[in-house]
Amino acid sequence: MSNRAEPNAAPALATCPVSKTNSRKINRRTLEHLLKPDAINKMQNVQYYYCDELSCDVVYFSGQALPYFTKDDLTVKVFHKDNGDDVNVCYCFDWTRGRIKEQIRSTGQSTASQEIAQLVKDQKCICDITNPKGRCSLGDVNRVIKEVKQQLKL
Repeated sequence: MSNRAEPNAAPALATCPVSKTNSRKINRRTLEHLLKPDAINKMQNVQYYYCDELSCDVVYFSGQALPYFTKDDLTVKVFHKDNGDDVNVCYCFDWTRGRIKEQIRSTGQSTASQEIAQLVKDQKCICDITNPKGRCSLGDVNRVIKEVKQQLKL
């Protein structure tokens, strides 16, 4: 029998202990890839959840009274918690907010969505371990493109 938490045994959603928002399950492998070594050593044999509330410093927590992990515990900046231009929107293919903005400023459009979609189709993405939310960021990329175009009135 494995000493890892059985993901299906835990509820699909749990409430973040700080923001009180409902949060989705996250694969343990994501945490193992993105947490700093000291934080990895604090992980327990439980199901963790991803809090995407912008105003909350918590990124990962369990549904139990165990230590949770904040932005400072990760090796990357978290898109949903940092509005900076240097933050990745797509972690697999290095599309930052700034890169998307610059492309739209220079050309009036962005190729990010099309490029990412093709690379996903070619099975070159590893969002489950590179993206703090543990899944594809294409929706976030499309949202950023739309926001930038609205800001620039394009």
